[in-house]
Amino acid sequence: MQPLVSIIIPTFNSSKHIKATLDSVLSQTYTDWECILVDDGSIDLTETISVNYQEKDNRFQLYKRPEDLPKGPSSARNYGVTKAKGEYLIFLDADDLLVSTCLENRVAQFQQNHECDFLVFQMERFLDEPDFSIKEIVVEQDKNRVLESFIQLHGQWPITSPIYKTNFFKTIHFNTSLVVFEDLEVAIKAIVQAIDFHVFNTIDCYYRNDSNYQTKYNSLEIKTKMVKSFQTLLLSVVELVRQNSEKQFKNQDIKSYFIQSYKKIFRFQILENIEAFKEDNKKIVHLLAAYGFLDSKTAFKFFLVDRVLLPFASIKGSGIARLIKKIYN
Repeated sequence: MQPLVSIIIPTFNSSKHIKATLDSVLSQTYTDWECILVDDGSIDLTETISVNYQEKDNRFQLYKRPEDLPKGPSSARNYGVTKAKGEYLIFLDADDLLVSTCLENRVAQFQQNHECDFLVFQMERFLDEPDFSIKEIVVEQDKNRVLESFIQLHGQWPITSPIYKTNFFKTIHFNTSLVVFEDLEVAIKAIVQAIDFHVFNTIDCYYRNDSNYQTKYNSLEIKTKMVKSFQTLLLSVVELVRQNSEKQFKNQDIKSYFIQSYKKIFRFQILENIEAFKEDNKKIVHLLAAYGFLDSKTAFKFFLVDRVLLPFASIKGSGIARLIKKIYN
């Protein structure tokens, strides 16, 4: 008997694209799957469409996020995990697509890599129609560099790329306190806590790009979410270091990687919006110092900027902002 794969899809006002997404699940050459849809309070036709698919094929299961759980896709995904019966699981967003051989290939690779807690495949972006002619891309394979990338807020793969052993993922979960960086945080936890994992070049899923991506991510609202979530991410990394002090990844490496991510947040969010984020910057610097992320030289630089220079950085023509950027480089 083939292992069951649980596909977890959080939905919220997803009626525009969800049919294509569910059709890509139905088209799978591997048939031993269950698709768990968790609706997060949709007010469009998402629920009606989901019910239609459930009635068409009982491998689809529709749930509503319980009202006592936080709103958001991370909470919906976590709830979906509690309903999963599969040996393996993947996460799929309600506007993305799976290649028809996605599950077949992923399960086959797991049969050859029993020691791994998760495997990673590749996801390509598309705006109108995916380009199925591209089969593979070259990606980073060094696991320490992959970890470094996620901690520095780059990320090597999106949420749909991994397939997890379900029992392993149940030890991780998504952090519902994060409104951004939740994909990075869950990847960091998986990388550090896994016995082993492998990364493959094969493209087997497609991410629907938002045509308003640049505008959305340049808004003060999104930048505020990023700065606030960064503080939560910091606390998560602190706890991860504490719990995994004997793991193969050295704590000091994780800490040094995280300093680079703070510098990135500082330069592109905090420094450009000083009045909005000066108190947040103070909190971040104090947290970094309190949890031993800073050597004495770096601590001096960060506190000098925060206490002395930052209040004057918005004065045009003063050159202070340029000086701060030089210090942070």
